[in-house]
Amino acid sequence: MLIQSVKKEAIIIANDLHSLAVLLLLPITFMIIMTLAMGEQQDNLVKKINLQLSSAEGESSQALLAAYLEASGFRVNQADAVDASLTIEQGFQDNLLMRQGSGAITLSYSDELSPQTRAMVVELVKVAISKLKLHAYMQDVGDFDEELSLAEKVTLVNNSASVDHLLTQQQEQQIFAAPTLYSIPSWLIFGIYFIVLPISTTLIKEKDNGTLVRIQTYPITNQAYFFNKALSYGVVSVFQWLLLSAVGLLFVPWLTEQALLAIHGPLLYLFSALFIIFAAIGFAFLMASIVNTYEQAIVLGGGINILLAALSGFMVPIDIMPEALAQIANYSPMYWSAELLKLGLGGENFAQALPYLLRLLGFGGLCYIAALAIFNHKTNNLSWS
Repeated sequence: MLIQSVKKEAIIIANDLHSLAVLLLLPITFMIIMTLAMGEQQDNLVKKINLQLSSAEGESSQALLAAYLEASGFRVNQADAVDASLTIEQGFQDNLLMRQGSGAITLSYSDELSPQTRAMVVELVKVAISKLKLHAYMQDVGDFDEELSLAEKVTLVNNSASVDHLLTQQQEQQIFAAPTLYSIPSWLIFGIYFIVLPISTTLIKEKDNGTLVRIQTYPITNQAYFFNKALSYGVVSVFQWLLLSAVGLLFVPWLTEQALLAIHGPLLYLFSALFIIFAAIGFAFLMASIVNTYEQAIVLGGGINILLAALSGFMVPIDIMPEALAQIANYSPMYWSAELLKLGLGGENFAQALPYLLRLLGFGGLCYIAALAIFNHKTNNLSWS
């Protein structure tokens, strides 16, 4: 019976291009696009920014600041479109060390520059001005050899200002050491939870074509039918999990020229997969038992999935969310699933994963029981409209 159910659901999904796109193409595309979008390092972003620099204090001030801006990675006074403009006002040199006068540097942006990039530009311009101030101080106290060129002075100041030798970063597991790949577990979970759409459309089709009515005459209970269907889609989700894991852990790192993501805790990763799939299937059947039309399936199933992903830190990292939203994320099954998966990848022990396992077990079980109750009510009354 189970084999036939799995075979039937597999045929239905294989003949439904929309279901295949939702289960496979959508999460794989999301995973690749988001990884590539986040793969741009700050150094590469800075190199794309063209600063237009002008000075009311002469060429020497302009050349000196330009040197430190270029040391920060900016392109200064290039022929390309201007992303930001810096203007050194009259009296800036006197204000730099002695704070005499009000001369400053005025910074303006093009409309195309995003707020995040603007914030980065401000910080790096401040770094350049700080080095310029150090340069002026070293020049004032006679720390420079008279024979040094401007480039050599800039190099000396950059070396003097460097604090890299004072900072040691603790080595972490590979998944946490690769920021551009950090979102892969999240998008894998996102794809698994989209099983809600194929399940919903299948139940709606079976209601429309009379299958649910005919089942009442078969020697099978609603509970057994519902369980077989849930188990069938569980098998489908296992296949989906394996494919998405292969793409996320192997293909995406290869595509971005990074080390492959290793599973440091294979047993915990396996258990995580089972509990995550159980919770996703339970949630999907609850949504499928509630909706009555394809439009409702798309709006409720797909919409709630996207909202859960947004609230779970998939689209905006939780550590930069407002406190209220960050607290809501702690109650999201997608958040529990992603954290559990990261623990499995990082090789953590079961004691650390146990709270998430229990939450997913309880969530999936409650959703399944509620879904079965709604399904029984609808089928017994033969009213799905």
